[in-house]
Amino acid sequence: MKQSTNEKSTKELSMDERVQLLVAPDSERLAYFVEQVKATELVWSLSNDEGFVMVETDDGDCVMVWPDADFASQWAIDDWDDCEPVSISLDTFKGEWLPSLTLDNITVAVFPNIEDEGKLSTAAELTELFV
Repeated sequence: MKQSTNEKSTKELSMDERVQLLVAPDSERLAYFVEQVKATELVWSLSNDEGFVMVETDDGDCVMVWPDADFASQWAIDDWDDCEPVSISLDTFKGEWLPSLTLDNITVAVFPNIEDEGKLSTAAELTELFV
């Protein structure tokens, strides 16, 4: 996958550290997500020919985001095996995605793990974290 030219380098996680993050509580994964996104200025989601992946939750439609391409690509299986991780600049995420998600009342699953667990946040809550 071609990576964005404005991608900034961050500390590479070991496999053990990645596994520990995946089993960490939602609040820890949310904190890591915010820290990484601020450092790299990139948010990652999954996309295919039809657009970005949306899932249905008890609270309505939801879009999923991750702190890096590797975590996102772990979800590109089964129903989503035609999807690829795609980066969104932090400016675009804050300036276009979050306002649009707010208007459409779509929640955000932040850094879901393989057990389908992720911190469901409103776009307004995420906006506050990136001020």
